[in-house]
Amino acid sequence: MIKIDFKSCLLIICLLILSAFSLSAQSCLDGIIADAATGKTLSGASIKAGSKHGTIAGNDGKFRLCGLEGDSVHISVSYIGYQTFQKTLAIKSNPLSIILNAEVSEIEIFVVTATRTDSRISNTPLRINQLGPQLIESLPAQSVDEVLKMAPGINFSRSFGILSTKATVTLRGMSGKEQGRVLVLIDGIPMNKSDGGGFDWNMVDMGMVQKIEVTKGAGSAIYGGNAMGGIINIITKKTAEKFFVKAGMDYGSFNTVGGKLSLGGSLKVKKPGDSWTWMANTFYRQSDGYITQSDADVNANPYIVKSDLFEAGAGFRTRYSFKGKHSIGLTMNYYNDNRGTGEKVFQLRGNTTEHDSYGANLNYQGCFGNYSLMSSAYFLNEDYKKVNEYLKDDYTWYEVLSTRRDLGWLTSITRPVGTSQKLTAGFDFKNGSVDAWDKYYTSTDIVYNAGKMNTWSLFFQDEIGLLQDKIRILAGLRYDIARFYDGSFYTESPTQETAFMDIYNIKAMQAHNRSAFSPRLSAHYRWSDKNRFYIGYSRGFRPAVLDDMCRSGRIKGGFKVASPDLKPEYLNNVEAGFDLSPFSGEIMQNLLLEASAYYSRGSDFQYYVTNGQTIDMGFGERPILIRANISEVEIYGAELSFNYQVNSSISLYCGYACASATILDYTKIASNDTTNLSGNTMTDVPRNIITAGATWLNRYVNSGLSFRYTGAMYINDQNVVDELLKADQYPAYLTVDLKFRRPLNRNFQLSLNVQNIFNVKIYDSKYNIGPGRFITAGIGFAM
Repeated sequence: MIKIDFKSCLLIICLLILSAFSLSAQSCLDGIIADAATGKTLSGASIKAGSKHGTIAGNDGKFRLCGLEGDSVHISVSYIGYQTFQKTLAIKSNPLSIILNAEVSEIEIFVVTATRTDSRISNTPLRINQLGPQLIESLPAQSVDEVLKMAPGINFSRSFGILSTKATVTLRGMSGKEQGRVLVLIDGIPMNKSDGGGFDWNMVDMGMVQKIEVTKGAGSAIYGGNAMGGIINIITKKTAEKFFVKAGMDYGSFNTVGGKLSLGGSLKVKKPGDSWTWMANTFYRQSDGYITQSDADVNANPYIVKSDLFEAGAGFRTRYSFKGKHSIGLTMNYYNDNRGTGEKVFQLRGNTTEHDSYGANLNYQGCFGNYSLMSSAYFLNEDYKKVNEYLKDDYTWYEVLSTRRDLGWLTSITRPVGTSQKLTAGFDFKNGSVDAWDKYYTSTDIVYNAGKMNTWSLFFQDEIGLLQDKIRILAGLRYDIARFYDGSFYTESPTQETAFMDIYNIKAMQAHNRSAFSPRLSAHYRWSDKNRFYIGYSRGFRPAVLDDMCRSGRIKGGFKVASPDLKPEYLNNVEAGFDLSPFSGEIMQNLLLEASAYYSRGSDFQYYVTNGQTIDMGFGERPILIRANISEVEIYGAELSFNYQVNSSISLYCGYACASATILDYTKIASNDTTNLSGNTMTDVPRNIITAGATWLNRYVNSGLSFRYTGAMYINDQNVVDELLKADQYPAYLTVDLKFRRPLNRNFQLSLNVQNIFNVKIYDSKYNIGPGRFITAGIGFAM
């Protein structure tokens, strides 16, 4: 038993009295930290009171500081990405609500795409556009390519909105029919398929996109083929150190339902300074769709139905960083869709297309002394499936299965020389293949095609700064050699359905090599952080795609014959431009003007041309077409953009681009070809594009407004009146989109998206009609 005597008891009482007097002279301060624009609480904010007291805001954004003396105290609150709050406050003003404003600065000023190294935009003598998180969140985009349409000079095509089986995004006068002349990357991994040059934009989860970098002008000096017209790099959100969960659901026009879920965090590691992070995501969407065909088609064909869709995808990524200098990352993705294309005779879902895609990449980043090494290995597989059925004189049903594989190894090493020079060198290896068949179920026919291509590349790049980096020079050179091999096209057990193809059977196509040198030289003079003038030259190329080299078959306008001897096409590009921040006052200092003008000359451009013969495919004579290097083209244009960050809550942007794309010299391959394309305008290139928009962030309703004007463009290479559209050009059109986001509390948010507010009707080359106004409402959760 513990005994307390009288003296000890008296001592304890005295200490308690002294403590009470001491506490009467000190106070506690309670408060909460929140975002000025959204009202969301900010966990982890740093709070300092005077020079002795400090704390960190909890998960709910709340804090408590005790032991404060006097009637007032100087409070300082800081949080990454926000302006520091500093103010002397009365301690009696309790509890406090402290609002932080986002920093007004250039968003995401560092880029990795243009040079394959970390570089500042202002320090890279090229034209680079970035679409950052704030713009992406403010647009009512249903897919990532719809975000890109707001960048200056982007030519965008998605005929049926979310129901589209194909979308294209091209740059600077490149035809909107083909994706293959613009390289698409996801986190630096090339996504264009060797078979057709395209990319399935539908497979990208919008919720995982952090930002998009668009590098304009030929980029083949650093990336090789497909970068002839420019580079688009979709950069995804990185794995997080803290555990998070995000989820959302939306419902919209045509009974469209969608959902998303992502979560991630860190795993415990024993070694100090090491980290292991992970992130997983999944999404799905389904829609009853609508009838895309014209009224005339509906009246003529009793089997027309709505075009509908179902799609789902998932991804997982993890990264282990160690010793503060090295990291290894693994990414895996899966995507599947099934889209009805609007005709049903007997099959359960009628005519459909399906993409069953999966892929993985393993990448390493590390430093060895002054050397930085980046190396990535990747594998992509797409099983493209298509069901075709139609009933005319008799019933025909066949299916297409095309297995497309691309794999590669990309490596670069960078070394600084002094403080103003950086050398980069590397090598790439890529392999692409296709193995496909068309199998007829109403006859015995099977049509096969296959082919492979290997590409080996070496490149070197030098970045030099002069006069304290006011002058920056970028020089690069790349050599690519591509080998086409194992090509074949043949029919098996042919009937009248495919017998006309017999004469074009080639079971063993001759292998061949193609090579290209791609130089680049550019420089700029920068007299301040936001003001510069640049000029540059670059050469780009695009190799032939496997679909053109090893597949014969029906296409719009006739029958195409495989062209295994097809050569690459080339483009020489010169450009100049400036960035200008004309005002220095507090209000106008965040106004930035960017302008560029370019001139490009292309040679050996690939077009479908007639070989002077016709063929009867069962419904009359049709011309035989072949893909050939037959023309020189001239492309020139200009781009102007205006960005103004009014304050931390309001931003404005506007862009204008004009382009002219002309076929200079058309070389016939058949003496009886009566077509002459010389002097004609290339198809699907709008003469003028205007974009504009505004975002307003506030604690009540965050708003985003955008509009896009797309000028008229020619429908066909002959520049003649189209039989279906009764015109030689697609008409110009203007669309306006709107998005509202309303935070309910720190975890939940409501959203309303309205695309094409005025329900403008947009038609494609088959006189099929777009979805018009499209509305979705959603709810999101985050913790």
